[in-house]
Amino acid sequence: MSHIGGNTDATVQIGMVQLNDLGNEVTEWENAFPIKGFLDLANEGTNSHNLMHRVEDADYIFLCNYFAPVVGKVKLTAENSRLIIAGEVYEVKVYDDPMNLHEHMEIYLKYMGGQS
Repeated sequence: MSHIGGNTDATVQIGMVQLNDLGNEVTEWENAFPIKGFLDLANEGTNSHNLMHRVEDADYIFLCNYFAPVVGKVKLTAENSRLIIAGEVYEVKVYDDPMNLHEHMEIYLKYMGGQS
């Protein structure tokens, strides 16, 4: 297996749904593990060819060393995990192990904004 390394640190977070005092479901995010890789713009996420397109509408890809997308007994999915990169929140769209070679991971992301 080759080593990808990277220039960007990210933290994988896993969300646990809790009930608040009013009985509403609230997602509590916990750090699962750190990863290092490369963050790149995948596409603009907009049909506008205007130079004023919004970065927030863009899709990203995070390339890193392979890891099994499991925390404890919970499989990481787009619905229960996210990445924090430089204090910014990125929603996971999909974890991809290309051709199941276990060489590297491609994590497709959507920029969600600053961490609250």
